[in-house]
Amino acid sequence: MCKPTTLPPPVNQISGPAFEPILGACTNPDISAENFAKETGYHSYEPKLGLGAFNVLVCLITQFLLELRETPPAGLLVWGGVVVCSLPMGLLTTLTAGRKAWGPVRYPTVFGLLFQLFGVSVVFPMLWVPSFICSKSKLGVPTTTARTLCGTVFALPVSMLTFLVFYAPTDGYVWTVSAGILGGPILAMMGLLLWRDKSESLKASPENIEKSNRIVQKCYSVLGAVSFAFWSFLVVVAYQSYGFALGKLWSDIWSNAGPSVAFMTVDTGVLYLGILMLIAYKSERKALKTLALTPLVGPGASCCVAFKELEGEAATALLAESKAGFKKLQ
Repeated sequence: MCKPTTLPPPVNQISGPAFEPILGACTNPDISAENFAKETGYHSYEPKLGLGAFNVLVCLITQFLLELRETPPAGLLVWGGVVVCSLPMGLLTTLTAGRKAWGPVRYPTVFGLLFQLFGVSVVFPMLWVPSFICSKSKLGVPTTTARTLCGTVFALPVSMLTFLVFYAPTDGYVWTVSAGILGGPILAMMGLLLWRDKSESLKASPENIEKSNRIVQKCYSVLGAVSFAFWSFLVVVAYQSYGFALGKLWSDIWSNAGPSVAFMTVDTGVLYLGILMLIAYKSERKALKTLALTPLVGPGASCCVAFKELEGEAATALLAESKAGFKKLQ
C-alpha cells in the first residue's frame, strides 16, 4: 500500500501568516523603538540604520535574521546560499550601470533597495534581467577602475556581516547592528558613491579596453575565490550536521522548515536560476558549463567563471573592432 506523499508548504505560507504579527508590531506607531522588545517580546532593532524611511524594514529583517540564527544550521546554509550567489551579481550590476546602458539598469542603488524590500529572487530575474536585455548594454565595454573596484568591494561586507549575524551573541549590540545593516538600506545605498563616476564618458580606445578588461578579470577572480571559500565553509557545516543524509537536509531547509528558512531556500534557488538564465542569454554553452561546475565549486564561483569568460571574449571582440576602426582612420 502506497504511503501518501508529504508535500512542501505552499509558497504563500512562507512569508504570509507567519510574519503578520511581526509586521503588525513593526508598523505599530504606538510602540517606540526603545520599548519595542519589552512591549512585543521580539528582538530589539536599531532604528538609525533605517535612515528614517526604512525603519520598518530594519525591524522586520532583524526578526527574520533572528529566526534564521535560531534555526541552525539550516538558517546559515540557506542565507549563505544567497550570499554566495549575490557576489557575482553585485559586480555585474555595478559594471552594467556604467556602460552607457539604457533604462533602469543605470540605477543600481534603486535596484539594491528593491532587492531589500521585495527580495532579490523576485526583483533580479523579473525586473533586472529583462531590463538588462532591453538596455542594449554590452559586456566588455570599458569602465573606470574606481567603478570596477567598488563593484567588488561592495560585495564583500555582506559576507563579513553574515558571519557576525550567525556567530555573534544575539543579545549584544553588535548583532543588532549587523542584522540591521545586512537587511537595511545602507548596503544598497553604497552605490551612491559612484554617482559622479565617469564610466559612461570613457572612450572605448584599445588602451582603455585592455586596462578595464584586466581589472574586471582580476575582480571576478577575487570574487570567485571568495565565493568558493564561502561555499566550502557551507559544505563543511552541512556535512558536520547531516553527513550524507540528504533527506534530512531537505527536510530542514524546505519540507519541514520554518517560514524564514523556507523563504531563503526559494530565494537561493530562484536567484541562481536567474543568473543562469542571464548567462544562457549570452551563451548557452557557458550556461551548461556553469551548471556542470556548480556541484564542484559552488554557484557563486561557477557564475564568476562564466562572467569572467564572457567579459574577456566581449572585450577581445570590442578591441578588434576598435583597432580596425583606428587603422581606417590612418
